[in-house]
Amino acid sequence: MLDLPVDIKKVLQSDSLPDYEYLFDVLIQVTSVLDKENTSYRQLASDGETLGGLIEFNDNLPMIVLPDLHARYDFLQNFLTYKIYKKANIPGITKATSVYQALKKGLINVVCVGDAIHTEKNTVLRWEKAHEDFVKGKKTGKYMCQEMKDCLSTLLCLMLLKIKFPKHFHFLKGNHENITNKSENGDFGFRKYADEGRMVRDFIREYYGDDILYLISCYEDALPLIASSPYCVISHAEPLMAFSKQQLIDARLEEKVVESLTWTRNNQAEDGSVLQIIKNLFADKNWNPENAIYLAGHRPVENKYNLRQNGLFVQFHNPCEQNIAIIYNNRPFNPEEDIIGVEK
Repeated sequence: MLDLPVDIKKVLQSDSLPDYEYLFDVLIQVTSVLDKENTSYRQLASDGETLGGLIEFNDNLPMIVLPDLHARYDFLQNFLTYKIYKKANIPGITKATSVYQALKKGLINVVCVGDAIHTEKNTVLRWEKAHEDFVKGKKTGKYMCQEMKDCLSTLLCLMLLKIKFPKHFHFLKGNHENITNKSENGDFGFRKYADEGRMVRDFIREYYGDDILYLISCYEDALPLIASSPYCVISHAEPLMAFSKQQLIDARLEEKVVESLTWTRNNQAEDGSVLQIIKNLFADKNWNPENAIYLAGHRPVENKYNLRQNGLFVQFHNPCEQNIAIIYNNRPFNPEEDIIGVEK
Protein backbone atom coordinates (compact mmCIF):
# COMPACT_ATOMS: atom_id res chain seq x y z
CA MET A 1 0.00 0.00 0.00
CA LEU A 2 3.00 2.32 0.42
CA ASP A 3 3.12 3.31 -3.24
CA LEU A 4 -0.57 4.19 -3.46
CA PRO A 5 -1.79 7.79 -3.08
CA VAL A 6 -3.46 8.88 0.14
CA ASP A 7 -6.98 9.09 -1.29
CA ILE A 8 -6.95 5.56 -2.71
CA LYS A 9 -5.35 4.13 0.44
CA LYS A 10 -8.00 5.82 2.57
CA VAL A 11 -10.82 4.35 0.48
CA LEU A 12 -9.36 0.84 0.44
CA GLN A 13 -8.52 0.79 4.16
CA SER A 14 -11.74 2.38 5.42
CA ASP A 15 -13.93 0.41 7.83
CA SER A 16 -16.87 2.74 7.40
CA LEU A 17 -19.17 4.04 4.71
CA PRO A 18 -17.95 7.15 2.84
CA ASP A 19 -19.53 10.40 3.89
CA TYR A 20 -22.01 12.17 1.65
CA GLU A 21 -19.78 15.13 0.75
CA TYR A 22 -16.85 13.00 -0.36
CA LEU A 23 -18.99 10.62 -2.41
CA PHE A 24 -20.79 13.55 -4.04
CA ASP A 25 -17.51 15.28 -4.92
CA VAL A 26 -15.92 12.17 -6.49
CA LEU A 27 -19.07 11.46 -8.51
CA ILE A 28 -19.10 15.00 -9.88
CA GLN A 29 -15.42 14.71 -10.82
CA VAL A 30 -15.65 11.31 -12.51
CA THR A 31 -18.75 12.14 -14.57
CA SER A 32 -16.99 15.29 -15.75
CA VAL A 33 -13.95 13.22 -16.80
CA LEU A 34 -16.15 10.73 -18.67
CA ASP A 35 -18.13 13.48 -20.36
CA LYS A 36 -14.85 14.91 -21.69
CA GLU A 37 -13.27 11.68 -22.94
CA ASN A 38 -10.88 12.34 -25.80
CA THR A 39 -12.59 11.60 -29.10
CA SER A 40 -9.31 10.21 -30.47
CA TYR A 41 -10.07 7.01 -28.56
CA ARG A 42 -13.78 7.42 -27.80
CA GLN A 43 -15.88 8.75 -30.63
CA LEU A 44 -19.24 10.33 -29.94
CA ALA A 45 -22.30 8.47 -31.11
CA SER A 46 -23.85 9.39 -34.46
CA ASP A 47 -26.19 11.91 -32.82
CA GLY A 48 -23.12 14.02 -31.96
CA GLU A 49 -24.09 14.17 -28.28
CA THR A 50 -24.26 10.71 -26.72
CA LEU A 51 -20.99 9.25 -25.43
CA GLY A 52 -19.77 6.50 -27.69
CA GLY A 53 -19.87 2.92 -26.46
CA LEU A 54 -16.46 1.99 -27.93
CA ILE A 55 -12.95 2.64 -26.57
CA GLU A 56 -10.24 2.25 -29.25
CA PHE A 57 -6.64 1.94 -28.15
CA ASN A 58 -4.20 3.21 -30.76
CA ASP A 59 -1.10 3.64 -28.57
CA ASN A 60 0.21 0.05 -28.92
CA LEU A 61 0.71 -0.31 -25.15
CA PRO A 62 0.38 -3.62 -23.31
CA MET A 63 -2.98 -4.01 -21.64
CA ILE A 64 -4.18 -5.54 -18.39
CA VAL A 65 -7.79 -6.73 -18.21
CA LEU A 66 -9.66 -7.28 -14.94
CA PRO A 67 -12.72 -9.54 -14.70
CA ASP A 68 -15.88 -8.84 -12.70
CA LEU A 69 -15.06 -7.22 -9.35
CA HIS A 70 -18.29 -7.58 -7.35
CA ALA A 71 -17.15 -5.35 -4.48
CA ARG A 72 -13.79 -7.11 -4.10
CA TYR A 73 -11.91 -4.01 -3.05
CA ASP A 74 -9.12 -6.26 -1.75
CA PHE A 75 -8.68 -7.52 -5.32
CA LEU A 76 -8.19 -3.92 -6.48
CA GLN A 77 -5.67 -3.30 -3.71
CA ASN A 78 -3.67 -6.44 -4.56
CA PHE A 79 -3.82 -5.59 -8.26
CA LEU A 80 -2.60 -2.01 -7.86
CA THR A 81 0.31 -3.00 -5.61
CA TYR A 82 1.28 -6.08 -7.63
CA LYS A 83 4.88 -5.96 -8.89
CA ILE A 84 4.11 -6.52 -12.52
CA TYR A 85 7.70 -7.39 -13.50
CA LYS A 86 7.13 -10.88 -12.04
CA LYS A 87 5.12 -11.88 -15.08
CA ALA A 88 5.26 -9.03 -17.57
CA ASN A 89 8.27 -8.24 -19.72
CA ILE A 90 7.24 -4.66 -20.46
CA PRO A 91 9.71 -1.88 -21.40
CA GLY A 92 10.20 0.61 -18.58
CA ILE A 93 8.96 -1.77 -15.87
CA THR A 94 11.55 -2.78 -13.29
CA LYS A 95 11.48 -5.03 -10.24
CA ALA A 96 10.18 -2.14 -8.15
CA THR A 97 7.34 -1.16 -10.50
CA SER A 98 3.83 -1.82 -9.27
CA VAL A 99 0.76 -1.77 -11.50
CA TYR A 100 -0.16 1.61 -10.03
CA GLN A 101 3.28 3.02 -10.86
CA ALA A 102 3.08 1.59 -14.38
CA LEU A 103 -0.26 3.36 -14.81
CA LYS A 104 1.19 6.57 -13.42
CA LYS A 105 4.06 6.40 -15.94
CA GLY A 106 1.70 5.66 -18.83
CA LEU A 107 3.31 2.29 -19.56
CA ILE A 108 0.12 0.22 -19.67
CA ASN A 109 -3.61 0.43 -20.31
CA VAL A 110 -6.11 -1.14 -17.92
CA VAL A 111 -9.64 -2.25 -18.76
CA CYS A 112 -12.14 -3.62 -16.22
CA VAL A 113 -15.00 -5.66 -17.70
CA GLY A 114 -17.61 -4.29 -15.27
CA ASP A 115 -19.77 -5.36 -12.32
CA ALA A 116 -18.34 -3.15 -9.59
CA ILE A 117 -20.96 -3.89 -6.92
CA HIS A 118 -23.00 -6.73 -5.35
CA THR A 119 -20.71 -9.16 -3.51
CA GLU A 120 -20.86 -12.81 -4.58
CA LYS A 121 -18.13 -14.69 -2.75
CA ASN A 122 -18.84 -15.93 0.82
CA THR A 123 -21.60 -13.40 1.46
CA VAL A 124 -24.77 -15.39 0.78
CA LEU A 125 -25.64 -15.47 4.49
CA ARG A 126 -25.07 -11.72 4.77
CA TRP A 127 -27.40 -11.10 1.85
CA GLU A 128 -30.04 -13.33 3.44
CA LYS A 129 -29.82 -11.48 6.77
CA ALA A 130 -29.88 -8.12 5.01
CA HIS A 131 -32.97 -9.27 3.11
CA GLU A 132 -34.68 -10.27 6.35
CA ASP A 133 -34.15 -6.69 7.53
CA PHE A 134 -35.30 -5.33 4.17
CA VAL A 135 -38.68 -7.09 4.18
CA LYS A 136 -39.24 -5.68 7.68
CA GLY A 137 -38.66 -2.19 6.32
CA LYS A 138 -35.12 -1.82 7.67
CA LYS A 139 -33.17 -0.74 4.60
CA THR A 140 -29.94 0.46 6.23
CA GLY A 141 -29.37 -2.23 8.83
CA LYS A 142 -26.04 -3.66 9.98
CA TYR A 143 -25.72 -6.30 7.27
CA MET A 144 -26.65 -3.97 4.45
CA CYS A 145 -24.20 -1.37 5.78
CA GLN A 146 -21.46 -4.01 5.64
CA GLU A 147 -22.37 -4.86 2.05
CA MET A 148 -22.48 -1.24 0.97
CA LYS A 149 -19.14 -0.46 2.59
CA ASP A 150 -17.57 -3.12 0.35
CA CYS A 151 -19.49 -1.90 -2.70
CA LEU A 152 -18.70 1.78 -2.24
CA SER A 153 -15.02 1.19 -1.39
CA THR A 154 -14.70 -0.64 -4.71
CA LEU A 155 -16.73 1.92 -6.64
CA LEU A 156 -14.82 4.89 -5.21
CA CYS A 157 -11.45 3.31 -5.99
CA LEU A 158 -12.51 2.71 -9.60
CA MET A 159 -13.73 6.29 -9.95
CA LEU A 160 -10.53 7.73 -8.45
CA LEU A 161 -8.44 5.69 -10.90
CA LYS A 162 -10.49 7.01 -13.81
CA ILE A 163 -10.04 10.58 -12.56
CA LYS A 164 -6.26 10.13 -12.21
CA PHE A 165 -5.66 8.19 -15.45
CA PRO A 166 -8.50 9.02 -17.87
CA LYS A 167 -6.60 7.84 -20.94
CA HIS A 168 -5.16 4.64 -19.49
CA PHE A 169 -7.84 3.34 -17.10
CA HIS A 170 -11.27 2.29 -18.32
CA PHE A 171 -14.22 0.57 -16.69
CA LEU A 172 -16.83 -1.01 -18.96
CA LYS A 173 -20.48 -1.28 -18.11
CA GLY A 174 -21.64 -4.68 -16.86
CA ASN A 175 -25.16 -5.85 -16.12
CA HIS A 176 -24.72 -4.82 -12.47
CA GLU A 177 -24.11 -1.17 -13.43
CA ASN A 178 -27.81 -0.42 -12.87
CA ILE A 179 -28.07 1.40 -9.55
CA THR A 180 -31.75 2.30 -10.05
CA ASN A 181 -32.61 -1.36 -10.81
CA LYS A 182 -34.48 -0.37 -13.96
CA SER A 183 -35.65 -2.71 -16.69
CA GLU A 184 -35.30 -0.61 -19.82
CA ASN A 185 -32.76 0.48 -22.44
CA GLY A 186 -30.97 -2.88 -22.30
CA ASP A 187 -30.87 -3.06 -18.50
CA PHE A 188 -32.82 -5.42 -16.26
CA GLY A 189 -33.50 -5.45 -12.53
CA PHE A 190 -31.19 -7.83 -10.69
CA ARG A 191 -31.69 -10.45 -7.99
CA LYS A 192 -29.67 -13.56 -7.17
CA TYR A 193 -29.21 -14.42 -3.50
CA ALA A 194 -31.79 -11.91 -2.31
CA ASP A 195 -33.31 -8.84 -3.97
CA GLU A 196 -29.95 -7.14 -4.46
CA GLY A 197 -30.92 -4.58 -7.08
CA ARG A 198 -33.81 -3.18 -5.10
CA MET A 199 -31.96 -3.42 -1.77
CA VAL A 200 -28.96 -1.42 -3.01
CA ARG A 201 -31.14 1.18 -4.69
CA ASP A 202 -33.24 1.70 -1.56
CA PHE A 203 -30.15 1.80 0.67
CA ILE A 204 -28.59 4.59 -1.41
CA ARG A 205 -31.87 6.49 -1.46
CA GLU A 206 -32.40 6.28 2.30
CA TYR A 207 -28.77 6.60 3.50
CA TYR A 208 -27.51 9.23 1.03
CA GLY A 209 -30.54 10.58 -0.82
CA ASP A 210 -31.88 10.72 -4.37
CA ASP A 211 -29.14 13.06 -5.56
CA ILE A 212 -26.41 10.45 -4.92
CA LEU A 213 -28.57 7.78 -6.56
CA TYR A 214 -28.97 10.03 -9.58
CA LEU A 215 -25.25 10.84 -9.80
CA ILE A 216 -24.29 7.15 -9.67
CA SER A 217 -26.79 6.48 -12.47
CA CYS A 218 -25.19 9.31 -14.49
CA TYR A 219 -21.78 7.72 -13.97
CA GLU A 220 -23.11 4.35 -15.16
CA ASP A 221 -24.76 5.92 -18.20
CA ALA A 222 -21.43 7.48 -19.19
CA LEU A 223 -19.52 4.18 -19.18
CA PRO A 224 -18.33 2.55 -22.42
CA LEU A 225 -19.43 -0.99 -23.28
CA ILE A 226 -16.61 -2.40 -25.41
CA ALA A 227 -12.90 -1.79 -25.98
CA SER A 228 -10.57 -2.73 -28.83
CA SER A 229 -6.85 -2.72 -29.53
CA PRO A 230 -4.70 -4.30 -32.28
CA TYR A 231 -4.58 -7.47 -30.15
CA CYS A 232 -7.91 -7.85 -28.38
CA VAL A 233 -11.54 -6.90 -27.97
CA ILE A 234 -13.15 -6.70 -24.52
CA SER A 235 -16.71 -6.48 -23.26
CA HIS A 236 -18.54 -7.56 -20.12
CA ALA A 237 -20.29 -10.54 -21.68
CA GLU A 238 -19.98 -12.71 -24.76
CA PRO A 239 -21.65 -10.73 -27.58
CA LEU A 240 -25.07 -12.17 -28.30
CA MET A 241 -24.76 -11.30 -31.98
CA ALA A 242 -22.46 -9.44 -34.33
CA PHE A 243 -22.69 -5.66 -34.56
CA SER A 244 -21.08 -3.19 -36.91
CA LYS A 245 -18.51 -0.75 -35.56
CA GLN A 246 -21.02 2.08 -35.84
CA GLN A 247 -23.60 0.12 -33.86
CA LEU A 248 -21.02 -0.38 -31.10
CA ILE A 249 -20.19 3.32 -31.08
CA ASP A 250 -23.95 4.03 -30.97
CA ALA A 251 -24.54 1.39 -28.27
CA ARG A 252 -26.43 3.69 -25.93
CA LEU A 253 -28.85 4.55 -28.72
CA GLU A 254 -29.80 0.91 -29.31
CA GLU A 255 -30.90 -1.09 -26.27
CA LYS A 256 -30.30 -4.43 -28.01
CA VAL A 257 -26.57 -3.67 -28.15
CA VAL A 258 -26.45 -2.88 -24.41
CA GLU A 259 -28.30 -6.08 -23.55
CA SER A 260 -26.18 -8.16 -25.93
CA LEU A 261 -22.87 -7.00 -24.42
CA THR A 262 -23.90 -7.30 -20.76
CA TRP A 263 -26.44 -10.12 -20.26
CA THR A 264 -25.56 -13.02 -22.62
CA ARG A 265 -25.76 -16.47 -21.04
CA ASN A 266 -23.52 -19.40 -21.96
CA ASN A 267 -24.64 -21.13 -25.16
CA GLN A 268 -26.90 -18.19 -26.02
CA ALA A 269 -24.63 -16.25 -28.41
CA GLU A 270 -24.88 -16.67 -32.15
CA ASP A 271 -22.08 -18.72 -33.68
CA GLY A 272 -19.40 -16.46 -35.11
CA SER A 273 -20.51 -13.31 -33.27
CA VAL A 274 -17.04 -12.86 -31.76
CA LEU A 275 -15.11 -13.30 -35.00
CA GLN A 276 -17.42 -10.97 -36.90
CA ILE A 277 -17.15 -8.21 -34.29
CA ILE A 278 -13.35 -8.49 -34.37
CA LYS A 279 -13.40 -8.22 -38.17
CA ASN A 280 -15.79 -5.26 -38.06
CA LEU A 281 -13.64 -3.37 -35.55
CA PHE A 282 -10.41 -4.10 -37.41
CA ALA A 283 -11.69 -3.40 -40.93
CA ASP A 284 -10.71 0.29 -41.04
CA LYS A 285 -7.41 -0.28 -39.20
CA ASN A 286 -4.12 -1.84 -40.15
CA TRP A 287 -4.86 -4.59 -37.64
CA ASN A 288 -4.77 -8.32 -38.33
CA PRO A 289 -7.86 -10.15 -36.99
CA GLU A 290 -5.83 -13.37 -36.80
CA ASN A 291 -3.74 -11.85 -33.99
CA ALA A 292 -6.74 -10.93 -31.83
CA ILE A 293 -8.58 -12.51 -28.91
CA TYR A 294 -11.89 -11.52 -27.30
CA LEU A 295 -12.03 -11.38 -23.47
CA ALA A 296 -15.00 -11.08 -21.14
CA GLY A 297 -16.30 -12.04 -17.71
CA HIS A 298 -19.97 -12.17 -16.65
CA ARG A 299 -20.42 -15.95 -16.44
CA PRO A 300 -18.17 -17.55 -13.78
CA VAL A 301 -15.55 -20.14 -14.66
CA GLU A 302 -14.28 -22.88 -12.36
CA ASN A 303 -10.61 -22.68 -13.25
CA LYS A 304 -8.54 -19.92 -14.86
CA TYR A 305 -10.56 -19.59 -18.02
CA ASN A 306 -13.05 -21.10 -20.43
CA LEU A 307 -12.69 -20.99 -24.23
CA ARG A 308 -15.68 -20.56 -26.49
CA GLN A 309 -16.32 -19.76 -30.17
CA ASN A 310 -13.45 -21.90 -31.51
CA GLY A 311 -11.02 -20.55 -28.91
CA LEU A 312 -11.45 -16.89 -29.90
CA PHE A 313 -13.53 -16.01 -26.85
CA VAL A 314 -11.93 -16.22 -23.39
CA GLN A 315 -14.07 -16.08 -20.24
CA PHE A 316 -11.90 -15.57 -17.17
CA HIS A 317 -14.11 -14.46 -14.27
CA ASN A 318 -13.40 -16.84 -11.39
CA PRO A 319 -15.05 -15.28 -8.29
CA CYS A 320 -12.82 -17.38 -6.01
CA GLU A 321 -9.56 -16.12 -7.53
CA GLN A 322 -8.00 -12.71 -8.18
CA ASN A 323 -6.90 -13.25 -11.76
CA ILE A 324 -5.93 -10.68 -14.37
CA ALA A 325 -5.18 -11.07 -18.08
CA ILE A 326 -2.13 -9.44 -19.68
CA ILE A 327 -2.33 -8.63 -23.38
CA TYR A 328 1.11 -8.09 -24.90
CA ASN A 329 1.83 -6.01 -27.98
CA ASN A 330 4.50 -8.32 -29.36
CA ARG A 331 3.09 -11.84 -29.17
CA PRO A 332 -0.22 -13.75 -29.25
CA PHE A 333 -2.25 -14.15 -26.07
CA ASN A 334 -1.69 -17.43 -24.21
CA PRO A 335 -4.32 -17.95 -21.48
CA GLU A 336 -2.18 -20.48 -19.64
CA GLU A 337 0.68 -18.01 -19.24
CA ASP A 338 -1.05 -14.63 -19.48
CA ILE A 339 -3.87 -15.08 -16.97
CA ILE A 340 -2.19 -14.69 -13.60
CA GLY A 341 -3.21 -14.33 -9.97
CA VAL A 342 -2.37 -11.24 -7.89
CA GLU A 343 -3.77 -12.35 -4.54
CA LYS A 344 -1.21 -12.09 -1.75
